[in-house]
Amino acid sequence: MNFRVRKALPSDVEKIANIHVNSWAYAYSGLMPQRFIESYTLEKRRKLWLNTIERNLAEVLVADCDGRLTGFLCFGQPKYLKGTDVYELSSIYIDPDKIATGIGQELYDECEDMLRILKAKKISLWALDSNERALNFYIKQGFAPTGETNKERANDVVLNDIELVKELSA
Repeated sequence: MNFRVRKALPSDVEKIANIHVNSWAYAYSGLMPQRFIESYTLEKRRKLWLNTIERNLAEVLVADCDGRLTGFLCFGQPKYLKGTDVYELSSIYIDPDKIATGIGQELYDECEDMLRILKAKKISLWALDSNERALNFYIKQGFAPTGETNKERANDVVLNDIELVKELSA
């Protein structure tokens, strides 16, 4: 399987939105209420990614596998981090058929390369505390929990997100 990582283009929005919806449903099945999962519609994801890419609100990278997008990653500096050397990884989603093929690793490696060019010292992220697959991936990359948590209510269920941080060397 040949793939390359590149910056997302506005023409990639439909494919990114599809990956986001399908991967979201796959990743969170059984971890979140089904109605909450289904609220992440294709239409909402299209609007989100078109706005993000066209307005350059964050860096969006895609994995192009033999001419087909198979994953994406998004990172940047939310307003509360502007002017610091801290960035946030906000999304990494892989087509469920391509999980565990190295695509997530390649996307993350390219992200770190870009962060080093930007002179970032730290990258943070939030992950659902019960999403073991994601947590294992992040810990493998060198992230560690900070102890910070965020609770979110989804219908009758409280979801617990934990913050993880990685210090970046020069």
